[in-house]
Amino acid sequence: MFNIEAKVRARMAPHLQRVLVVDPNMAASRLLTELVKELGASQRMHAATTRRALDIAAAWQPQLIFIEFSGPGLDGAEFTERLRRSTLPARKAPVIVVTADTREGSIKASRDAGAHEFLCKPFTAGHVFRRVQNVTLRPRPWIEARMYVGPDRRRFNSGDYDGARKRRADRAFATHAAQAFTSADTSIR
Repeated sequence: MFNIEAKVRARMAPHLQRVLVVDPNMAASRLLTELVKELGASQRMHAATTRRALDIAAAWQPQLIFIEFSGPGLDGAEFTERLRRSTLPARKAPVIVVTADTREGSIKASRDAGAHEFLCKPFTAGHVFRRVQNVTLRPRPWIEARMYVGPDRRRFNSGDYDGARKRRADRAFATHAAQAFTSADTSIR
């Protein structure tokens, strides 16, 4: 099913020992479980509700979690936020939110809860592989702030950027700082 180089598979394998799939739909869960098995996941567990998923995360310490965004007894954003703000050893495990609900609000809710990736249904094996490759081989810095706990949300932002400031607030700060510097400079003369 997957045509992956042996080196890539070997680099991913240590991150795929314990994979948790959270989805109330058994057919969808089985499909995803089989795909991660093909990627090398040696142990796989399933949960259908937010509560059960948190119990499994506490006892089993998954290394990777796939979670449906919503369903009966399931709220993927709530699960992710509770996991991130917990003291569980699995709190930093990559979370990939899986859903057919691709509205902007759903994507932002998942991202803001601390999810690593978003996988839209219907998906292919290639889509799953790219998400798993991203979270296992390209880890992002971990952020712990008052309003957010999770991976750095600026996934495509280069820390090496040397150009002009990008955000409006940065530009306003730069303008204010330049004016203050100019005022101080003229008062010295």
